[in-house]
Amino acid sequence: MIRFAKFFILTFFLLTATSEAGSGSIILNPMLKSPGQLEVYQNDYVAISNSYNSVLYDITVTESPSQKRVLSIADFQSGQSFEMSFSKAGEYDICFSSEKNMNSLRTCLHVDVLKAKLI
Repeated sequence: MIRFAKFFILTFFLLTATSEAGSGSIILNPMLKSPGQLEVYQNDYVAISNSYNSVLYDITVTESPSQKRVLSIADFQSGQSFEMSFSKAGEYDICFSSEKNMNSLRTCLHVDVLKAKLI
């Protein structure tokens, strides 16, 4: 319970991505205000960008709650972006650090991948 409370508090104050539901983009920047819950659709491509004025380190995308790693990037240069899609609906965390030190505080953002609907 204490671990969850710490995670919630850190997420609230340090969450650093912005996105509109279904916008197809997630912006990583430790200086931005928390966007709340992010939602993307299964199999839709989403652009993940570094708008911070410096390198972001140890980018990881993991499934929740299993913590199975989906993607890992050692350093993500300012202005860089990449696209990815989530083939499996569920909850994911995108975490990173603004410092190269392995013991530095990591910022995580929670993404809810919604099941694709046929029209």
